[in-house]
Amino acid sequence: MVERKPDGRFACELVLNGDVRADASAALGRKLFENGAEGVVPVYAARPAPDRRSGGVVEVATLVVTSAGTLVLIIDTIRGWLTGERNTPSGNGSGGAERNGGVTSITVIMGDDQVEIIQPSTAAEERLVEAFIRRHSPS
Repeated sequence: MVERKPDGRFACELVLNGDVRADASAALGRKLFENGAEGVVPVYAARPAPDRRSGGVVEVATLVVTSAGTLVLIIDTIRGWLTGERNTPSGNGSGGAERNGGVTSITVIMGDDQVEIIQPSTAAEERLVEAFIRRHSPS
């Protein structure tokens, strides 16, 4: 189970959704480290056999993130990464999903609770994210 620890640290799972390319999880992991995550570990869903190519099958679409900071920081980093990647100028004229490795949303999971981060977010999603943060923030 992934959740808050007694010492204030916490761990959560991030599931990258969409037509996710393998480099997307590494790019998000770097951004999380830059913004204070203590650890980012890829979870391998499936690896192709050594003599087989992946054929577009995503090998890593889940990250386990540990942090002594706040859950707000992790969610803000996710939002910034999704938004920043979509708004980064690209010389090849491709759409936002191309620049962010095909990620369309990221699901944050803590224990049995989860919330999906989509950019641009709606007012309803904002309320869900705020409630999720309140449930998982120390009192």
